[in-house]
Amino acid sequence: MHGGLGSLDGEGAVLAPMAGFTDAPFRVVAERFGALWTVGEMVMAGSLLRGSAEARALLQPHPEERSRVVQLAGADPDEVARAAALAYGRVRPRAIDLNMGCPMPKVTARGAGAALLDDPERAARMVAGVREATGLPVSLKLRLGFAHVNAVEMARRLEEAGAALLRVHGRTAAQRYGGRADWDRIREVARAVRIPVVGTGDVRTVEDYRARRALGLGVAVARGAVGRPWFFAEVRGEPVPVRLRREAAQQHLRFHLDWYARRGEAWALRAFRGHLKAYLGAAPAPVRARALALERADEVAKVLGAWVGA
Repeated sequence: MHGGLGSLDGEGAVLAPMAGFTDAPFRVVAERFGALWTVGEMVMAGSLLRGSAEARALLQPHPEERSRVVQLAGADPDEVARAAALAYGRVRPRAIDLNMGCPMPKVTARGAGAALLDDPERAARMVAGVREATGLPVSLKLRLGFAHVNAVEMARRLEEAGAALLRVHGRTAAQRYGGRADWDRIREVARAVRIPVVGTGDVRTVEDYRARRALGLGVAVARGAVGRPWFFAEVRGEPVPVRLRREAAQQHLRFHLDWYARRGEAWALRAFRGHLKAYLGAAPAPVRARALALERADEVAKVLGAWVGA
């Protein structure tokens, strides 16, 4: 076990957080296919402390979840520590993940997310504060740096502050999602610290996964798992036939509709469209276009049953 987060010694991958995708229904499906653990969507610490309904909704776990990690973001170490204590009291996650890698200007302009990469002392205080406030393992989402690469120095400082695990995206914040993720740089980080390092970025196939594991790194998957939650079984060497893929997609739809039932079927189906588009990636373009316009759950389920894994 690594700080309560789970073993990285065998095969398997972590579900990395993605706004609008790694909600409770998707996390449950990923768990069922063997995700080592899952990280929920980013919750802003200030919003949670102010009682934001949206923040509370993002924090809420699914009754069937077993391995969820709560991700928080913020600029003020004391505020983040108080939000972590609140999250721990409400949902008892297995760990707290601190987002120090989000490159979006609306986050970095507040001094949060990847802005912390240029302020290692403030980042270290945040780690220490969350550990003290919760007693939980603290993992970190990092990038290679903000505009310039400083991940090794940052990793060492965070390890000193008590971080249990680092999850490093192989790009700088300035790159956002352009170019290729640099896994050699991620390996440099892993060699510089004693705590586990999980890499992320451009893991789309089982071959991608194996190449990254061969570097001696843990692997987290984000966009590569959207529309393909069975990816977590495949990287363990477990084949998933088309029938089971279609059943999984339909089950995901049911979980999604149940979870968002209070908002109504029409809203829930619109919110599912990002997943639906990914599930139908192999379907002809006209099929995808018609499916994305459907307004009845039974019709969406029928399309999933016909085209997923085609």
